Amino acid sequence: MPHGRAGGPGPGVHAHELALLMKELDHARTSAGFVRLSGEPWVGKTRLALCLARAAAHREWAVACGRAARDGSGRPFHALVDALDDQLAAADPAVLERLGPARLRLLAQVFPALGGAFAGSPRDADVHAVVRAVRAVLEELAGRRGLLLVLDDAHRAGREVAEFAEHLLRRPPDAPVLTVLVHRGGGPGAGRLASLAHPDGAVRHIPLRPLPREAAAALLPEGLAPLHRELVLRDAAGVPGLLRALSEGEPPDTAAVPHSSLELTCGPSPLAPSGRVLDLGALSPPARRAADAAAAAGDPFTVEAVARTGLLSAGQALRAVDELHREGIVGPDRRAGWFRFRHAAARALLHQAAGSAPRRAARERALAVPAAGEDTAAALAALLEEAAPPTAAEAGLLERYARATVFTQPARAEHAARRAADRPGAPPGAWLLRCQALVLCGRPAQALSEYARLWPRREAARPPAGAAEWAEAAVWRARALRLLGARAQARRALRAVSAEDRAAVPAVQAELAALLLESGQPARGAALGAARRAVRCAPESDVAAHSHALALLAAAHAAQGAAGAAREAAGAAGPLLSGLGREGAAPVVEAWRWLGEAAAGGDARRARQCFQRGFDLALHHGQGHVLGLFALGLARACLGSGDLTAAAAHARFAGAEFDRLTAYDSAVTAQDLLEFIEGGCGRNPEKDLGIPLSTREREIAMLIGPGLTNKQIAARMNISIKTVETHLGRIFKKLGVKSRAQVVFLLSSPVPGFPAPGGEYGPAPRRPATVRSPSPGGHPPGSG
Repeated sequence: MPHGRAGGPGPGVHAHELALLMKELDHARTSAGFVRLSGEPWVGKTRLALCLARAAAHREWAVACGRAARDGSGRPFHALVDALDDQLAAADPAVLERLGPARLRLLAQVFPALGGAFAGSPRDADVHAVVRAVRAVLEELAGRRGLLLVLDDAHRAGREVAEFAEHLLRRPPDAPVLTVLVHRGGGPGAGRLASLAHPDGAVRHIPLRPLPREAAAALLPEGLAPLHRELVLRDAAGVPGLLRALSEGEPPDTAAVPHSSLELTCGPSPLAPSGRVLDLGALSPPARRAADAAAAAGDPFTVEAVARTGLLSAGQALRAVDELHREGIVGPDRRAGWFRFRHAAARALLHQAAGSAPRRAARERALAVPAAGEDTAAALAALLEEAAPPTAAEAGLLERYARATVFTQPARAEHAARRAADRPGAPPGAWLLRCQALVLCGRPAQALSEYARLWPRREAARPPAGAAEWAEAAVWRARALRLLGARAQARRALRAVSAEDRAAVPAVQAELAALLLESGQPARGAALGAARRAVRCAPESDVAAHSHALALLAAAHAAQGAAGAAREAAGAAGPLLSGLGREGAAPVVEAWRWLGEAAAGGDARRARQCFQRGFDLALHHGQGHVLGLFALGLARACLGSGDLTAAAAHARFAGAEFDRLTAYDSAVTAQDLLEFIEGGCGRNPEKDLGIPLSTREREIAMLIGPGLTNKQIAARMNISIKTVETHLGRIFKKLGVKSRAQVVFLLSSPVPGFPAPGGEYGPAPRRPATVRSPSPGGHPPGSG
């Protein structure tokens, strides 16, 4: 997709609204028009109005643009003066003469260009008389060529501008004049302007909404890392101002881990400071202080927290929060007396721009304000994460907070758990929790380094009370190994868990089923048995675990070609997962992957929906360990439905994510898929060449998927290695491919006319990976 520059409106950005404005400009040639252009902060209202002004000037219209005062001075008619004073100063003397002495006397009280002998105080002027005189000025300045009058930030203007707007609606100028009021909508700031209407439909309201994903992506600069790009699109929510601010600097941790949506609302900001800041120049000094204080206090916040954090009086804080509300920056929360930022990313940008020392001081003041449960814990945890080594009590609070947020904010949970564990005599539970968070946020190699250091402590202690904790740790250790392609070692890690612990920890059977499903066709019969045991172990009262087990069962049935049983299991799992919501499904995000795999063989549209649902959920929670897997599933589903552009984009993202995880075999798989897509995958090799594969050739081709070597294939089929090599050469020639992975894609992708084996999910890594013990740098030996 082509990208525009972040500094200006890219092609197609708000194109529909600009076309509507141009149509109103054309209509105003014959009858004066009136337009309200409204939208939330930073959505691009001013830029769109400037585009209209340039287009009108190109058509030789007279253009007058002004905005309300931004310094809080409240000078009457400031917006009109800003727009028309230069026009009056340069006006032909005949124009002033036609206005007449009485009107000039009134106008001179308002417009400095007409001061002279008639100068007076604008506050003493008769509002209604001045409004009528300004209408006459518009008629004179418009003449025959037309006048475009744009009044920006009209929601900040005084009642005089509202009177002026209502007067123009009652008595439109007898000239080609288009008046455009630009104001923020959706809050009390619009006030009287939002109620402007006319029975004849003389007021055209054009609401400016956030951009759709495609238009927002066109604004992003080139060269962004794929993960950073997805995070910016998610956090900016289509608001151009936020897109520009978020895309300027690469977040320091983006190359390593994604951040959760919830991490934008409290604690240390995951965003890096950038050269661009949000446009807050219209705020009064107390309101700006209140915005910084609210950002430090966390989201949501109370007026009391703003007053204490920002060192404001109660009255100042109340007026400042009211101003932020009028400006559309904050809004009421569901709880009475609480407010929250309209965009969490705006809060994070403000918090990051304050600097580390002011942030810490502000959070210390915010903690002195009574708050409820989770909000206090979040603020305190944020403070302790940057403080000196925590005490035992503080370490306990950090560990509890990390345990509560490990699935919804894994990157922050890892930081909190590390602070809790990095002290003398820390119990292994905090370290194991940190390892789990490392896996979740997408750092499996580093997690394995920690597990290698911790596992001897388990062998030495073997405490019965902590058996379940170590069994859970074995699951996440196996997950890390599975992500890196070391499936044999992952299986040994799970087999080492005792039978009692397997029954007590349903996740063990679920992870074993997932591992066997990924291990290739020979292991998928065992995967079905493991999935059935997972369903039996997961109680129905634990909806998340039970739905995950059912999703695995659906995928296992599909892998065996039992389409009916797969649909039945998926039909039971899908509603359960959907009913959990985003937060409830956080511990079992990968379940959506297995539902997608279950549908991949026969329903590409359903598979794409499941993979997309899982990808969005993983991105929302910052669970980077499965983003690449979901992207690879999306690429294959899009390929099956014929959407090659989307398939290639998802394959690129998957490759970048696997590289980030250091899952190099999976990265090669994604790259091969990308090359296959870009090389023209729509053909039917057998039909095009007229040379179908023989039965023996197809059997050998099907054994490539599990990652078997030529020697292993020869042993399994009881033939010589030379014979295997000969068959492989013929297979490559007949199918027109150059790699083993491309063979697997051809046989597993639903290409029209090319029969796909039931339930094939695509290639496993092409060579067995071995991860004996992680290296000090966090990478498996030989992975570089």
